[in-house]
Amino acid sequence: MDELRNSPNVNMIRVYGFGGVGKTTLVKEVSRQATRDKKLFDDVAMILDVKQNPSIQRIQQEIAEKLGLDLPENQTVAGRARLLSSRIKDQKTLVILDDVWDGIDLEAVGLSGVTTCKVLLTSRTREVLSGKMHTQKEFALDLLGEEESWSLFKKKAGDVVKDPSIKAVATKVAKKCGGLPVLVVSVASALKNRSTLHAWKDALTRLKRLDKEEFTEKTYLALEWSYSQLNDEELKQLFLLCGLLANYMKNIYILDLFKYGLGLGLFKNLNTLGEAWDAINSLLEKLKDSCLLLDDEDIGWLKMHDLVLDVAKRISSREQHVLIVSGGDEFKEWPDNEDFYKKCNMISLEIPRVPKLPEVLQCTELKLFALGAIVHVEGNSLEMPCNFFKETTKLGVLDLSRVIIPTLPPSLQFLINLKTLCFNDCSLGDIALIGQLQNLEVLSFVDLKFKELPKEVGLLTHLRSLDLTGCTQLEIIAPGVISNLKRLEELCMGSSFNRWEAEGVISTEASQSLSTCLN
Repeated sequence: MDELRNSPNVNMIRVYGFGGVGKTTLVKEVSRQATRDKKLFDDVAMILDVKQNPSIQRIQQEIAEKLGLDLPENQTVAGRARLLSSRIKDQKTLVILDDVWDGIDLEAVGLSGVTTCKVLLTSRTREVLSGKMHTQKEFALDLLGEEESWSLFKKKAGDVVKDPSIKAVATKVAKKCGGLPVLVVSVASALKNRSTLHAWKDALTRLKRLDKEEFTEKTYLALEWSYSQLNDEELKQLFLLCGLLANYMKNIYILDLFKYGLGLGLFKNLNTLGEAWDAINSLLEKLKDSCLLLDDEDIGWLKMHDLVLDVAKRISSREQHVLIVSGGDEFKEWPDNEDFYKKCNMISLEIPRVPKLPEVLQCTELKLFALGAIVHVEGNSLEMPCNFFKETTKLGVLDLSRVIIPTLPPSLQFLINLKTLCFNDCSLGDIALIGQLQNLEVLSFVDLKFKELPKEVGLLTHLRSLDLTGCTQLEIIAPGVISNLKRLEELCMGSSFNRWEAEGVISTEASQSLSTCLN
């Protein structure tokens, strides 16, 4: 902050250090203080996790959104850069680029040569940046010293470490965390208020076994140990599901987590959706207490530290035989390993392109199948083979969000255990086949572009939740469709639906009555 305040000729500052050392936490605090100090900057724009999507267009768009600037979609990169520069040159602006792994052409973004703009960036090493990002001031964020580690460890572990016998072991456990804050916090939280000396000695023994490992691998294994200390199987399953759902920004939408959890039968012995909602929020609080999950800046969202997310994916891949491909990862062809198809129970693909789908997905143990933001290699729509779902009779969750689907495959009728079906932000053709999913409990049509709710929805007599949020083009819900859903507990429509057709007559009164009831 002193450098930002007192060095007018310094326009580029970098913070670097190990993953998990606290770089993001540090620059978030800088952002908070800089936003509060209006004399220092008029605007602050912070772009998190740049490495996951370092495209110039993405960085331009996020900066513009933070500054309240509208960038035309059809504008060239150079044109957008000129608009950004023009907007920034009249205001004192701080741009924070967090977790940069490769050099970024700031001139192409529109930030270079703008004297009113300062750039603060973080990276894991000093070597990753090209000459296009020459920094004038650098801060190395080092590992914690022993005193700092112990201070943080005590704070997270609780008063139990005041016991002299436990303290003697606890100080050694803290040292084994190597001064890495994310590790200190997670290990201490896993041992919080453990009052038996045996638990502390066991933790020390297990951490000592990691001494021979390389630093990053040691960190992963120690975080896996923190996961193993979760004393509830539901907690472990929810943690792994968070890892599956975390998008490229490490963010997790709680409502999606809830819908997936219902479909997978994660919440046991609960009678209503309200009880399940209470249960998932209680479990999420416990994961946050364990420091394996973090609150996000946006309400309704959570996030994971990238090291914790890596660990969640490692555990899922090893123990649950989960296939996760997301962000910039490539997925060129489906596995030809017979063992994969026998054991795989979850598939999540959130990538621009996927190879041609197999005629039959031979995953007999599959519980979850999710495709998102897909453009098929042979065109801009997803052609699903007729018998694609013939062998996946155990499937509990099917998510085909943000996909263009001309027709649903006839093999959908084999999904006799399907509980959750998501068509969020899709472009759909004929979906009459959904009427055959008699055990479906959660149906999500968020942001779907259709004029009339399919009449076949009225056949889903076990449906408990119907989400029509953001369906701005929806005009017609035929008589009897909603009233036939005798088990429906939740109907989400937001403000998107404002017309109601009853016996061929548009009745805004009926619409208002329904809205009042739902609210």
